[in-house]
Amino acid sequence: MTSIAVIGAGAFGTSLALALGGEGAPVTLWCRDADAARSMQESRQTGRRLPGHELPESVTVSGDLDEIRNRLCLLAIPMQQFSGFLATHADVLSKRTLIACCKGVDLASGLGPVSLIRRQFPTATAALLTGPSFAADIARGLPTALVLACEDDTAAESMQTTLSRPALRLYRTADVTGAELGGALKNVIAIASGIAIGAGLGDSARASVIA
Repeated sequence: MTSIAVIGAGAFGTSLALALGGEGAPVTLWCRDADAARSMQESRQTGRRLPGHELPESVTVSGDLDEIRNRLCLLAIPMQQFSGFLATHADVLSKRTLIACCKGVDLASGLGPVSLIRRQFPTATAALLTGPSFAADIARGLPTALVLACEDDTAAESMQTTLSRPALRLYRTADVTGAELGGALKNVIAIASGIAIGAGLGDSARASVIA
């Protein structure tokens, strides 16, 4: 099986490591907190961002980014830290296949995650892995569908094959911009929908907001 690095041990990154490693694929999960990484590696339990799960034997937790040797890297880094992370660790991340696993738009540049990868690494194979999903469901092995957005369909098909699992189904799209914006705008729509409910405006008003 193809070895995979999941960079970022938040809820989504940890859930992906659990799902991908659960089938026996070698997975390296990078945690920025070296002490937390050591604790997870020794206890074989997930960290505080997604507690209550045992790490598969095939998952190795590391706090040293220089130890990452995997060609395929899933970047589960918060969106507003993403650009700085790419720049700071450009020497480690160059010449890799990079799949962003974050939602939103960079406030400083107005760019989505794949656009930020392209700006930092113009020749890199870049993609976006996004919902609809909940990290807790992925971690529990419940059936989940994700969207894999990549303009290179040949590369996307290879990623889809590598990352798909019996309970984790990936659907490809070449509309990277649409996937980037969809991940950001759905939060705005959800908040507006909640306001409509809280104000007692009824289901018709909520449906209008969503539509």
